[in-house]
This record gives sequence, C-alpha cells and structure tokens, in this order.
Amino acid sequence: MDRGDFWVFGYGSLMWNPGFPFEERRHATLPGFHRRFCIRSTIYRGTPEQPGLVLGVDAGGECQGMAFRVAAAQREAVLTYLYDRELPN
Repeated sequence: MDRGDFWVFGYGSLMWNPGFPFEERRHATLPGFHRRFCIRSTIYRGTPEQPGLVLGVDAGGECQGMAFRVAAAQREAVLTYLYDRELPN
C-alpha cells in the first residue's frame, strides 16, 4: 500500500475551516454523490428517541467542495483529527 501524500475531500465546514495542515488545496467535484440531510445524529441535534439529521453525502448527482493534499508525514495526525472531528461519540 502506498503511504505517500493523500487527498481529503471536504464539503461544508471543511471547505473553509479544515483545521489540519495541508500542502495544497484545489476546487474539487465528487461525482456520483450529493449533499443531503441523511445522517441521524443526537450529538448536534435531536434526541435518542428522535435523532436529528445532519448533512452527509448520498448516492447520485455530484458534490462540489475542496480537495486538500496532506503530506505523508501528517497522515496519522490528520486522520485522527478528522475521525475525532467528524465522528464524535
């Protein structure tokens, strides 16, 4: 497996506030997916009995965003940061 630089696709708040170091940023289109309120959450809104919806990507269409090239040396730190940011408990 190649452990070189890698790209992170960001839409929503990741576009203007990625919060991690990157080497390069480009406008990007994610074909085959579109933004949609499709993720049930009790962290940002809603309750366990009636979860709220937050934006995610779902099949179909296309999604506009930014792609960030991350240096290989930052791989573990950036992936840990993104996991904690985007998938809180």
